[in-house]
Parts: sequence; structure tokens; C-alpha cells
Amino acid sequence: MHRSIAPIVAGLTLVAVLSGCTVSASANRTVSPSGFEDVVADALEREVGQRPLVDCGTDPIDLVEGNTVHCEIGAEGDTTVYDSVVELRDVDGTDYAVHVQVDEQPKS
Repeated sequence: MHRSIAPIVAGLTLVAVLSGCTVSASANRTVSPSGFEDVVADALEREVGQRPLVDCGTDPIDLVEGNTVHCEIGAEGDTTVYDSVVELRDVDGTDYAVHVQVDEQPKS
């Protein structure tokens, strides 16, 4: 039976610790969008048991305490997309945690 992941992840809040960052031309260390998306997807998969599709854009993400990134969350074969806000916390060099809040309602 095919179930959509979107209703499962809607409203979730979670924290995941990650590393593996790079240093860009900016003064801040950064992580690539694809690397960041993998970490968000890993965290959500651990929480709900299904791997979501995650899109956090194309710009490198600055590793700055409190930085927030909007990511779109969806599921394979389902066109429903939810917005999420991912906040960086406990930034210490290349180590940091993310706090993910997925909207309860899909994007219009």
C-alpha cells in the first residue's frame, strides 16, 4: 500500500546533529544545499520511517547560530508539498544541530 509521507511529517519538530561542512568565500562556514537536504531527510526518515523528498534551494547554507532555512518537504509520487523551517542550533565549527518544523497544512 502506498502512503503519502506528507501527513506523517506535518507538524513534526526534531533535532539532528550533523557535520561535514565546507568553508566558502564568505566569512562563515557553509554546507551545500544537497548535503543539508540529506541531513534533513535522514532526520525525518528516522522520525517517521519513510524518506521524504527535501528541497532547500540552491544556495550554500551559512553555519550561523539561529540561521533559518525554508525547505520544501514532499514524497515520491505525491505532488503535495509542505513548507518547513530548519533552524541551525549549537553551531560549533563544522558541528551543529538542526531543528525542523514542518507546517501542518500543505503549501497553496
